[in-house]
Amino acid sequence: MKDLSQIKKIPLTDADAFVDIVANAYPGFRIISPEEKKKTRRSFIKLLRNPTIDHYGLYRHGELLGGMRTYDFAMNLFSMKTLVGGVGLVAVDLLHKKEKVCKELISFFIDLYRKKNAPIVALYPFRPDFYRKMGFGYGTKVNLYKIKPGDLPRGTSKKHIRFLTGRDRKAFRKCCYQYFLKRHGMFEIKKHEIDYFFKYPEAKTVVYERKDKILGYLSFVFEKTSGDNMLRNNIVIRELVYENRDVLLEILTFLQNQLDQITQIFFPTQDDFFHFLPLDPRDDSENLIPIIGHQTNTQGIGIMYRVIDTRGVFKLLENHNFGNQDCRLRLFIKDSFLKENEGQLIVHFKGGKPSLKRHADFDVEVNIDIADFSSLLMGSVNYHSLFEYGLSDISDERYVDTVAKVFGVEQKPICHTIF
Repeated sequence: MKDLSQIKKIPLTDADAFVDIVANAYPGFRIISPEEKKKTRRSFIKLLRNPTIDHYGLYRHGELLGGMRTYDFAMNLFSMKTLVGGVGLVAVDLLHKKEKVCKELISFFIDLYRKKNAPIVALYPFRPDFYRKMGFGYGTKVNLYKIKPGDLPRGTSKKHIRFLTGRDRKAFRKCCYQYFLKRHGMFEIKKHEIDYFFKYPEAKTVVYERKDKILGYLSFVFEKTSGDNMLRNNIVIRELVYENRDVLLEILTFLQNQLDQITQIFFPTQDDFFHFLPLDPRDDSENLIPIIGHQTNTQGIGIMYRVIDTRGVFKLLENHNFGNQDCRLRLFIKDSFLKENEGQLIVHFKGGKPSLKRHADFDVEVNIDIADFSSLLMGSVNYHSLFEYGLSDISDERYVDTVAKVFGVEQKPICHTIF
């Protein structure tokens, strides 16, 4: 079947066919009416002009059976700005499901970014287990809290808070870029993402401005509560960015002041410690989790990462400090989906700095699947857990703590980009 396939950029003449495939593959997008299909087509055409975004289709006998959208992202990888490939809108014609269309598309996507010398790719899975089998590892989980405004801390001021205006584009982009530089895992914001804050009519964005600099922002939408009371609404946060605690406290004060009109604030976050912030972090379910655990939030698997060049990623991180450790490590990576990425590599860490060796002695060997290695390298999981769960083997258990320190991180990766 693969020999019959051709994967190429989707030409404009096939835009309508791709839109139909996407509409059927994702019925939740509600691309039903002719007007909605035209709107989606216009979006497709607009993105064709973006040099960092491409659309690829899989053809057999000249027929488009599925497609995907690829992205060139700049990611902060431990303070290193590096190219990361992203893929989204992976869609297969309903008549051709279970014919390995998706598998071939993802294989092409990985090969594409290996040729671009990107060491890592990323995606948001429609089925996490499907992509884990392809070598993608889980990233930081997403938490959704439902907080009453009155339970948020109230600062002493909100005098630096105002609404975003059309004149703020340059300062706003600079704020986004500074945040990107300081947060491991963040993707640099693209122009069409910036446009969302200025052109999307339902989005409300307030900024923290001080000395003509925007140092943080909160973007949100209003959502009607259940029932017939038009005066009661919820706030659904789309994004929260802040440079320091002063910025955060003023934004929280702004939110706390909405208590007379807002029932709940829907707060998505990748912060594992967020439950310490509100006075009462419980949601409105009143569920008790055995034994007497009050439900505070729901969680979900979000972004997934995949290392597609294990040697290349250590070369890229040659100046990164891996936990100040001195250790001679042999890694054996199992990668059944990408055989050229499978095998052993020896890394000597001295004072935390890595150096790759072709043939050298080693203190300990670690065997691990590429999916779990990808999560470990990114800092989404610690080695202690992988070892205890039987997801990795080690030749000498005395080195478990050392390996855990090599790949330990102070902060898990976070990503605000949806693609």
